[in-house]
Amino acid sequence: MTDAIKVFGPYAAVFAALVTGLVLGVQARIGRRAQLQERKQELFASAYEASIQYAEMAYAVRRRRADAAAEERVRLSEQLREIQSRLTWHEAWVRFEAPEVGAAYDELVARTRTVAGQSMKDAWHSPPVADDPAMVIPTSVVDLRALADVRERYMAAVEAHLRPRGRARRPLLRPRRAMPPPPVPAPLAGGTAPCAPGGSP
Repeated sequence: MTDAIKVFGPYAAVFAALVTGLVLGVQARIGRRAQLQERKQELFASAYEASIQYAEMAYAVRRRRADAAAEERVRLSEQLREIQSRLTWHEAWVRFEAPEVGAAYDELVARTRTVAGQSMKDAWHSPPVADDPAMVIPTSVVDLRALADVRERYMAAVEAHLRPRGRARRPLLRPRRAMPPPPVPAPLAGGTAPCAPGGSP
């Protein structure tokens, strides 16, 4: 035992250093991966927020102030310009980070610009709200329900991209267990079997 310690003793420190370096390298790699995942989550969430802000402009135009028409035109136009810039930036950056998510986001942005854009045009051609009850805008006036499916597809693409590899999506419902077959009734006295309900033996 003493001879073995003398032989391998000088290598113990080297081996310990190698193990320590390996552990630190793995930890650093995991940390970088977590940072990359967090950065992507923030990017995808910010992109989705920009699309929501664009859609909400349809309501903002209808709720503009009637007593300051010129100022409201400038304010809302500038706000819309900033949102448009954010959408364009996110379209390019999301496509660079994850092409499959970028394709879903391009579809979301295109549909949002079509649906909400038309609602904004209609709002600009309509008079602004004049009282508090008119602040409640029904879907018959601004209808954004056509955005539901593209929003869902974008979120599904984000989830699929951020999900760890090899981990399948959990089913929402568990499959039902097969019902065991009913027990066979024992024969009656005299060797005759009982009749089935509504039928003959």
